[in-house]
Amino acid sequence: MLVIRLIHTAIWWLCNTIIVLIAGVVIPLTHPFDKNDRIIMFIAYLWAKILLLLAGCRVEVEGAERLKELDQMVLICNHQSYFDIFVVIALLGQAPHFLAKKELFSIPVFGYLLRLGKVLEIDRQHPDIAVESIKRALKEGFNRPVIIFPEGTRSEDGVMRPFKRKGIALLSATGLPFLPMAIGDSRKVMPKGSFTVRPGKVGVVIGKPIEPPKVEGLSIEDEEIDRFIDSLWNEVHRLHQQALTLARS
Repeated sequence: MLVIRLIHTAIWWLCNTIIVLIAGVVIPLTHPFDKNDRIIMFIAYLWAKILLLLAGCRVEVEGAERLKELDQMVLICNHQSYFDIFVVIALLGQAPHFLAKKELFSIPVFGYLLRLGKVLEIDRQHPDIAVESIKRALKEGFNRPVIIFPEGTRSEDGVMRPFKRKGIALLSATGLPFLPMAIGDSRKVMPKGSFTVRPGKVGVVIGKPIEPPKVEGLSIEDEEIDRFIDSLWNEVHRLHQQALTLARS
């Protein structure tokens, strides 16, 4: 059994590497002619679907129709596994906009690929500038859902961690609705700290949108943003329990 699992894992990582290398060549070459990002989105979707299939990861979803009810949103989700990214991309049919600190954009090649993928650049030292840059990007063609995993890191035991404040505060100031979602049992497919792939079933439950407090820039009272973060955590935690039940049914 161990040998089979190791062979399975080796094949999975080999295919992952091949797809990434091909994407690293195709995307820069086609980007000047791909004004609507159709090629990069198709490659991202294909990458996610192939890797889920090769892993033997079955995904069952409740509430997927809510993704179509909003023109733009912030997806806020718990985080357990490297596979969470594949699940989200496969569910959306495209890669969402991620947040990344501005320092990463100065790394040769990597920074260029971040810009091609329309990752949102944030300046952690100047939050007001970060908010304005996000708003400007959303008006200038960054029209895919924005996603945040506010626990800050993957959970090792599946228990949700407290949400970090800064990312939620920045995105609250954009005025976009928050759409809570939860992923259950993805850690069984690939837990934090492991590179081994295991077949399994993953549950995803998407809740109802939650409007952020009305703010200008980051002039929001600490207690108000704290209450908003608490409400988001409680809702994602509730959805997570449902996602676990779905995954284990």
